[in-house]
Parts: sequence; structure tokens; C-alpha cells
Amino acid sequence: MLRGLVLLVTFVTVCNAAGPNAQKKREAAYQATLLSYSDLLKPGMTRKYVEDYLRSKGAIVQQLCCVEEKSALADLLKVGTQKHPWYCEEHNVYIAFQFVAIEPHKPWEAYDSDTLKSIAIFHRPEGCL
Repeated sequence: MLRGLVLLVTFVTVCNAAGPNAQKKREAAYQATLLSYSDLLKPGMTRKYVEDYLRSKGAIVQQLCCVEEKSALADLLKVGTQKHPWYCEEHNVYIAFQFVAIEPHKPWEAYDSDTLKSIAIFHRPEGCL
């Protein structure tokens, strides 16, 4: 019993000690991924061009309304997960490709003519109470 308790305390201590360093490494990886997309995909490019490029690389893209821009859906590309608070099931990290509508349409529709406004890292806790 005591041996199990010592192992548990050791494990928790090691995990907590590695926590901040591991978090810095994850954030650096997210920034590197963001930079790689930002170098290739520039504001003003059409949604069609951006999504065709992402599909050609085998990326699985989700869409979400209103990350920052309210006129068009954003495309989300999952790049990682992080430790989540107890009241959430997950904490996912995405690269968010935010578009602006060029022609009027409902914000929950994605038009090929929407243009890329910005690319950013987007943290999204999910399944929260």
C-alpha cells in the first residue's frame, strides 16, 4: 500500500514538474504550425482556394460559426489537445482560418467566395458543464 502511494506521489510530482516545460513545447509547436500556414495562405484568398489546399494535404477541417468574424464560418484544423478543467471533457487546440463574407449570405453557410481574413491559434474547451 505504501509503495503504491509513493509511486502515485512520484508520478504526480514528475507530471507537475514537466507541466510548464511541456506546455511551452506544445505552444511552440502550435506557433510553428500557424507560421507554416500563414506563410502559404494569405488574407484575401478565397475559401475555395484555402479549403482545396487543406484537402490536398489530407487535412480534416471542421467549421464553426463566429470565432471572431461574424459574417462567415471559420474553418478549424485540429493541431493538439491539452489538459482540460474538471468541468470539461476536452480542451482542443485548432488553427482557425477566419473568413469574411464577400457576398451576403447566412453566417452558417460557407460560400466559395468568402475570403480569408486571418489565421490564428484557437483554444476550445469542449463538452463543458
